[in-house]
Amino acid sequence: MIDKIDMASDDSSANYPVVILPAADKQPIGAEQNLFPKHIMTCEKESKVKKYKDIAYFIEGDAFYLMDETAVQYLEDAESKFKARFKGKDRTNVMPSLSQAGILDGLLSATLTSFIADEDKLLFQETEHWLSHQQKHLQNASSAYEASALVNQKREIHKRILAKAQQNAKEQGYIFDEGKLYSPKEPKIRKAIKAYQKAREAFLKQSELTPQAQIDDLKKRLQALNKVYSNAQYQVGDAVEYYKAHLIKQTANAEKHKEALEKSIEDLSVCGIATPELALAGQDKSKGHEYYALYFDYLKRAKKQEEVLNEKLKALLKSTNNFALPPNQILKEEYKQFKALEKEALKIHLQAITNILNMSSSLFLLWDIEDYRPKPLKYIVKGDFPLREYILGGSNSNQKDGLRYCSLIDIPQPEAKGNKLISAEEKSDYAIVEMLGDYLQELPIEDGWFGEDGVFDSKAFYKTLSDKHIEVESFKENTKEWEQAISKILFSRDLKARLSPFDDSKQAQALRMTVASTQSGLSNPLEIGVVNESHDSGSTNKMEVLPLEAKTELILAKGEVNIFKMLTGKPLIKIPEAITKQDRDLLIPVKYEHNGVQKLTKFQCGAIQAQFYCKAWGFAGANLILGGKVELNAGGLSIPKLYEVNDDEVSFKGVKFEMGLKAGVEIGGFIFWYPPSGYPEYLIDKDSSAHSLMKGVFKIEKSKMVELPFRFRFVDKKLLIGVRFGPPSVGLAFEGAINPTMIGAWIWQFQRLLRQAHYRRIDIVADDETFKQLSLLSKGILYSQLNIGLFLAKQKDTYDNILDIFEQSSAGLVAYTLINGDEKILSEWMRLMIPEALGPLLFTLVSSPKGFNVKDDTSGDLKIEKDEALLMQQLALCKVIHWLGNDHVMSVENIAATRQMQKALERMNPYSKASQSEDVRNNDFLVNRRNILKFMLREYNVDMSKGFNRDNDRALYNYMKENRFKTEFDSLTKALFDIYSKNRDVYVSAVLDEGLNFFNNGRH
Repeated sequence: MIDKIDMASDDSSANYPVVILPAADKQPIGAEQNLFPKHIMTCEKESKVKKYKDIAYFIEGDAFYLMDETAVQYLEDAESKFKARFKGKDRTNVMPSLSQAGILDGLLSATLTSFIADEDKLLFQETEHWLSHQQKHLQNASSAYEASALVNQKREIHKRILAKAQQNAKEQGYIFDEGKLYSPKEPKIRKAIKAYQKAREAFLKQSELTPQAQIDDLKKRLQALNKVYSNAQYQVGDAVEYYKAHLIKQTANAEKHKEALEKSIEDLSVCGIATPELALAGQDKSKGHEYYALYFDYLKRAKKQEEVLNEKLKALLKSTNNFALPPNQILKEEYKQFKALEKEALKIHLQAITNILNMSSSLFLLWDIEDYRPKPLKYIVKGDFPLREYILGGSNSNQKDGLRYCSLIDIPQPEAKGNKLISAEEKSDYAIVEMLGDYLQELPIEDGWFGEDGVFDSKAFYKTLSDKHIEVESFKENTKEWEQAISKILFSRDLKARLSPFDDSKQAQALRMTVASTQSGLSNPLEIGVVNESHDSGSTNKMEVLPLEAKTELILAKGEVNIFKMLTGKPLIKIPEAITKQDRDLLIPVKYEHNGVQKLTKFQCGAIQAQFYCKAWGFAGANLILGGKVELNAGGLSIPKLYEVNDDEVSFKGVKFEMGLKAGVEIGGFIFWYPPSGYPEYLIDKDSSAHSLMKGVFKIEKSKMVELPFRFRFVDKKLLIGVRFGPPSVGLAFEGAINPTMIGAWIWQFQRLLRQAHYRRIDIVADDETFKQLSLLSKGILYSQLNIGLFLAKQKDTYDNILDIFEQSSAGLVAYTLINGDEKILSEWMRLMIPEALGPLLFTLVSSPKGFNVKDDTSGDLKIEKDEALLMQQLALCKVIHWLGNDHVMSVENIAATRQMQKALERMNPYSKASQSEDVRNNDFLVNRRNILKFMLREYNVDMSKGFNRDNDRALYNYMKENRFKTEFDSLTKALFDIYSKNRDVYVSAVLDEGLNFFNNGRH
């Protein structure tokens, strides 16, 4: 009811309506209401069990998915469609099938341009086109300055876009190095290796003791110090207290480093890398440290022996006039001990290699830090890559380690989503929830499901399911397989961020998918072929064909596969499989040139066996597997039919991976050499039929190496050797740093082959520097009669020191060695000596004699006078000429011997230089021949009361009587002397034209 009420007001007052409310209802009659009851009734806690058909985890995901029957059926249907693309198909038909399903079209070449932002792509393409056709665009430039400015402007744009692309790649976790792209995992591996190196360095000073033994030693010293401290005088107390504090700190640091070392070893093993400690451990971890310490003990003792040898060599130089005697019999015992210790250390290293090869999961042996090579990528993934990798509960999976595969394309898109299709770019978690959200329940991953080590704890996971009253039907069966599989795949956030134990990249998923699919459906087996020879028709003969069922040895977590182990069950493949005596004594044809005419010699090189592996990862690994065949031929490692994705179309082509580290493929291993019969015992270990020549990465040499049994290069104070294996038509070569223990033997090989080619040029030496170093090493072995390679095992300065000794040797020193050395060794080595080494040796022997001292542990010190040195030099010259030109040598090797002396006389100077002018070389031959004959006519006056003078005089007389020396020297030089002497005036004129002799290539 509304009434109007008049109210006193001013001029602005008005009448306002008033609302009169009705009377309130009375309170209903009922039970008394207790506003604060003692027992409040609440909803009961949910106790009803929630049942699900299965549980899934999608790789890269952050949750499990509890699925009902509908969701399970959708996944089964999608998986069936995916398998159908492989079932019963030839390998070469798989890729088109996958491409038609849109599964492969998400690949990009792993280049920096792949990371260019969309808004920059057009400008980048235009800029690249402009720069590649800049001459056309610069025609209208008004000046050179304007043209230069335009080019610089375009280059700056190009550079800026690429820098931005590199930053984009970095933000996604990738790294670029020398034009190659590496996965986000590589920095983590490098970091783990650095952590291991840092922890290991803390124990290197006493590396012959295990880390624990070093810590125990510190604690014993601390206990002993405490006893001293209790009885110490006041004045000593402060010093003892200070040292005690130092030991306590040192012990604490050692324990800290030991903990870091063990953690880094575990971290690297998670990354698929075995440190020496792990490789040597077996079942007992402590044994690995013990064996590795024993390895260092052998090395340290060997190093001491090496230092003893080196010091004795140096001591010999400290005699009067800084000349001394090189080692002969006096160093043989030290040499023997040194060799034995090196051999024991090598056994431990080989044991580590054997252990690694025998492990069920292939690991990379990190014996030396520089052994690890980062793995570049061949392809990366664009957003539209629909392949998904997942795992289901229980033991119902037939796939390797429980992993299954489907494509998002094969899962029906949900209705009522506003016609918005789920993009393949989406993470698996989002895509699965959007597609199957009505039929599954998301269970986010909890930190409590992982142990302190970051490994999945299935018991903690089951407890969560129980607490949430969740029941998974597939878990009613045996869950052991699921537990094992999930523990290899799922790790804590911290561990994943630090090490990425499981490679969940699309590259790795594609590789695992390919391997799993080859196990269950492809119609043709894999095979390895080694092509023996090619015919004009294009057909090939096989040296070895291995049709095999695919056996998987896959490092699942790393997304890698050892191709040969997958094919054969063995980690290495051998070519050839076995070595016979006929192989070792096989004569290999080698070409050389003489006066423009190609000639042939047959060389007994011994047998080479390659034992190598082929590791692949990512999409390159998938290619290898789906190629169906791996073939070794003159082009390298060939996969006859592989796919390439260009403009969303799949094409086929034969793809050849050059031997070496390519994006996605690594081929490497070991080379073993089986020497031919007749090798000098001091150069090789007769107890072993095969010798490890080197290890490294395979490469292909398409020109020179295919025609040569071996080739030398000297790089960074390391002697590299390339050897061919297999028949010449294959042309596969292997190059690596030659093992020091094999240097002497292979210099012997080098000298033998040159002699057989009559010292004509063969391209077995890469350059002049290599030739020089081989010549020096040859002299070193001649003077010491030891395998000089053993001195070169560890330190670069050792190499320099050893060679300095032989370069600085005086004429008397050299003569004494040649007179008193092992004639069998010296004569054979001298016979094979290359002219580049023989020329300087002859120059040394005819140089002005000087007195010197002989240091000998058995004979004591001998002071050699000037005339005594002259006698020794003449006798040494007689011996050299006899070894080079005696009747036997001249009857079987006349051409080689005379050419050896010809080239040596042309190079008879300290620098082994020969003139480029043939006339000057001929003159040098005549002059140096005359110098040797004149030197032999010099008279000496020595004290015949000294026994060594009487012996040397008698020996020289025997060489000189009946003109024996002259006859042998003439047999080496007279024929050329008769020819050259007719044109002596022409040659002298040529010398004058060339310039002053002193500056003539340093020859005089």
